[in-house]
Amino acid sequence: MAKMPQQKPGLSEQTVCTPKVLLDALKKRLHIASFSMDLAASADNAVTDLEEAPNSYYDEKMDALTRPWSCGGWNFCNPPFADIEPWVMKAVSESQLGAQTCMLLPASVGSNWWANFVDGCAHVLFLNGRVTFVGHTKPYPKDIAILLYTKYIYGGYEVWDWN
Repeated sequence: MAKMPQQKPGLSEQTVCTPKVLLDALKKRLHIASFSMDLAASADNAVTDLEEAPNSYYDEKMDALTRPWSCGGWNFCNPPFADIEPWVMKAVSESQLGAQTCMLLPASVGSNWWANFVDGCAHVLFLNGRVTFVGHTKPYPKDIAILLYTKYIYGGYEVWDWN
């Protein structure tokens, strides 16, 4: 197989919040009331219930890539898109230890990180409908996918009409 070209990160904003309508659709799809841990967040944008569980997120200083992800429920992760490979690599290894992670990423099917750590490793939901991140007026210009990493689901692709 030919090696894919290296990803060329752009200058896009790296700290955008996931819209509530998408989070609600994901929770309904996963049959959960809430996410147990937000792996790439801040106190201002964590998608977990901070009143109930104030330590239910990892911020940049806490560095989720150096911490365990098994929390007993579903994690959520909308990582910085500038360097995706370490996040998907960690999701694969943590899923083998029992972690369940729902990750929102660009659908970069031609990238090395996709070939190595998504295809056959996660169940992929291609979003039918563009995502408009919180604070933005226009949808993100690229296709987005939800990656479900868990030892209970192996691979597979589907198009999901989430809204």
